[in-house]
Amino acid sequence: MATTFKHPDLGEVKAKPVDGALQFLGLKYASLQDRFAAPQLYTNYNSSTSIDATKFGPPPVSTVGAINNEFAFIQKSLPLPEVPTHSDTEGLNLNITVPLGKDGSALQSDAKLPVYVFVHGGAFAFGSNWYPHYDPAALVRLSVEMGKPVIGVTINYRLGIPGFLTSKELRDAGYKANNGFHDQRTAMKWIKKYIGGFGGDPEEITAVGESAGALSVVMLLTSQEPLMKRCLCTGGALFLFKPLPDFLVEATYQKVVEALGLKDKSPEERVKALVSLPADDLWQKVPPGTLLSPIADGETTHSDPSFASFASQEESVQAQLPGRKWLSGLMLGDSALDSSVFAYMGMDPSNIATRFITSATSTLSAHLSALTTLLTSYNITPTTPDNEALLSILRFTSEITFYASARAVAQGWPKSASSKVYLYHLNEGTPWEGRFQGEAVHIFDVALLFQNYNGELEKAQRKIARGYGEDFVRFVNGEEPWKPVEEGKFSARVYGPVKEGKGVEFVESGEPEKVGRSETVLKLGEEVGFDTVMDVLSNFLQGR
Repeated sequence: MATTFKHPDLGEVKAKPVDGALQFLGLKYASLQDRFAAPQLYTNYNSSTSIDATKFGPPPVSTVGAINNEFAFIQKSLPLPEVPTHSDTEGLNLNITVPLGKDGSALQSDAKLPVYVFVHGGAFAFGSNWYPHYDPAALVRLSVEMGKPVIGVTINYRLGIPGFLTSKELRDAGYKANNGFHDQRTAMKWIKKYIGGFGGDPEEITAVGESAGALSVVMLLTSQEPLMKRCLCTGGALFLFKPLPDFLVEATYQKVVEALGLKDKSPEERVKALVSLPADDLWQKVPPGTLLSPIADGETTHSDPSFASFASQEESVQAQLPGRKWLSGLMLGDSALDSSVFAYMGMDPSNIATRFITSATSTLSAHLSALTTLLTSYNITPTTPDNEALLSILRFTSEITFYASARAVAQGWPKSASSKVYLYHLNEGTPWEGRFQGEAVHIFDVALLFQNYNGELEKAQRKIARGYGEDFVRFVNGEEPWKPVEEGKFSARVYGPVKEGKGVEFVESGEPEKVGRSETVLKLGEEVGFDTVMDVLSNFLQGR
């Protein structure tokens, strides 16, 4: 049965009651003139009418069934809700989960509770705010149990071709690059404008992103205008997937044009067709793996991110990331085998040791001692069996792509009483049968954080999930969840693994072996530079 809520600006809004909370689903935050148009903040509300927010809104265009990819990473699925068909123009909506009091009473609209906003991952190609493992209800209930209630928001943004296809031809026609990033900014502005009427505090917003969502949240820091007060980035490959260079952008555009049968049309006819083609053509006819990711547009993104730039506190870097000056708290996390995702994205295990050695030898030809250290430390030899070599390469990938990058961002953050950075490392492994059972895989972090798998976990792992959630709730409330990073010391919270008798711990020294990481990547970074170490991986992934 729906519950009616009176919002001072939106009017009557019908909400869906869930255990301990009200959910306002499918609220439109932006309008689109067409699938490539800039998002326009939606404000056309009539206080005399009623909004039905009891069902999810349509998601943006994406591959149907893509949620099964994420369930495969976690190695456990959840029941799916009823969701409308995706839409190229009506997908910019969000969901708000508001806590009820411990006695079940409705929240007052002037409660001014802190808010978190979740930006999903999915390689800028998949994902949606309706995915059940992102559902805020359980985490919101936990916040009420703690006496520190928060409001949870999940947003949609454009993906794939509508979200990130660009070219000189499209820009000349008036269509900006990085639509997905513009959507995210617009969602944050809508939330700041209207969350107060739902009992939220527009000055106490935490943006949360995982994987591509983590990169997205970092890109929100390129805004001169403060969009949130705090942010959490988890499982983000910040320096691996850099903005596409112009030649690749144009090559991708030509590939899409050809796949859609538009090659022989004039530029004007092509743009018109791209805008008007059936929405399903955008994912059914374009080959999987087409490079549809952000470019450096000078507005939502700037020059290529690198270890050297993010680890620096120089003013030139501050200019690239104005958010370093207006954000009060940054939380950064990685999982021990975050790179498990690469095994599902085409990392071929056949003869992988020899191929990696050949590529790494070429990249480190001027640094042979570093090459020896890399191959020896990760036990990669020409005779290493394929599956064993794959796992070793994935461990190296995790530690340079996720672990070292989180440390680099923490190192460069302007630490002060008004701007703090917190590191954590998740070592708890997925308990379910599958390719990486027992490993702390990609996306398992949000499975634990949002508490939606607790019924499938054993008691010790539920304690890990609860500890993680409680730390996050404290952070969203503006509290210090643990001691922040200081100059020269990477203090960190560590979660698990319970199989080694470990729970939720704080490691003040932050030394790699004490937080469950190898020191090899850090030593290599000091010897030849972290960007050079990242080149080892980038070149290998590109077959060079």
